[in-house]
Amino acid sequence: MIDDGPAYKLLLYRAVKRFEIDLREWPWPPVNFSDDWDTYWRTRFEDTLFRVGLGVRKLIESAKLSVEAQEHPINVTFLPIRKDYFPGAIDQHHIERFYDDRAERPDQIPLLLLCHAIVHSYVLVPRFNVSTHTGLSLQDFYLASDRGRKKGVYLVDWRTFVNELVYAVASDEVNGLVMHRLPNGEEIRIPTSRPNDLFKTPDRIVDLYRNLSQGHAKSFDKFMKEWREAYDTPLDPESGIQ
Repeated sequence: MIDDGPAYKLLLYRAVKRFEIDLREWPWPPVNFSDDWDTYWRTRFEDTLFRVGLGVRKLIESAKLSVEAQEHPINVTFLPIRKDYFPGAIDQHHIERFYDDRAERPDQIPLLLLCHAIVHSYVLVPRFNVSTHTGLSLQDFYLASDRGRKKGVYLVDWRTFVNELVYAVASDEVNGLVMHRLPNGEEIRIPTSRPNDLFKTPDRIVDLYRNLSQGHAKSFDKFMKEWREAYDTPLDPESGIQ
């Protein structure tokens, strides 16, 4: 459970900025450092990305990230799979072998689902830029989850990731909460950044929560079933406004 949402969001943002600063200041060419700089920076990239993905998941589980931020669309490029033959553990980095870059198309994916893809990533391939004038920088990365790799792969621009996802999380403010609790202690909490909607359109917040993902829909429907069994009454969104 995360105690202080704003502070935790700030730490996620600072972790990303620290990665960017270290990357920018890395001496190039690295004559005084290990020749295996590529492995080092791939590891740093993965560590930073998983901090964000897992951090967002914990914020959601703790009801510290609004449903509006969770549905925030992130601009990506989608590359469909060439055939039914998808990458395995030893060849997942051969993007051109499995995915058709000639059929790529712009797409948008909700912030929540992009973080899910990071947490469950099977294909995760960063692309760095190297220049004697500007040094080392991260251009973008390919991303696909274990299930998603069988359909295609996302190409995510790094600046888009920072500006549209990381900053959206860091600047998110939870100003209201729809909460219901069962006799056994189980509860459902839906945070929102729009407190006026709690009183005007509480159903909108619930519908938004359910439509975010299949997991959200299943957990909410299961909760509603247990609610009806416990109280023998329909769930009234307005009764749980906090």
